Amino acid sequence: MAKAADYYVVEIKPSHLDWGEYRNPTNRDPIAGESYVKIPSKDAKNYNIKRGDVFTASFANGIPSMQIKAAGNGPCENGIQYAKQFEGIGHGACKAFTAWYKSCNAKVGDQVRVDFLSSDEVLFTKL
Repeated sequence: MAKAADYYVVEIKPSHLDWGEYRNPTNRDPIAGESYVKIPSKDAKNYNIKRGDVFTASFANGIPSMQIKAAGNGPCENGIQYAKQFEGIGHGACKAFTAWYKSCNAKVGDQVRVDFLSSDEVLFTKL
């Protein structure tokens, strides 16, 4: 389980900023404005971030805090389904990070630092 002072850094890819245009187009029409923050497989396993885990997200640039969840089908080992991304909760879950990305002018190639403040609190910072 993640603890205070654990962190990881990811590079922003096109799908992180515009997931609705990149996700599998065979099962639904594209949806503008969807985004997420990646959880690399090694970090999901190392910090035991499982699909469905809930966190409080805060943002270094002052965007209001919100509840998020670890989601997606990351690696599955010994019956544990690890997550591959952070997204919001409920209706519009895949749009939860869009306002933050826009507020800090995030672009493909920028980096996001994900700091665990506790086992269920996460701070997101665009580097």
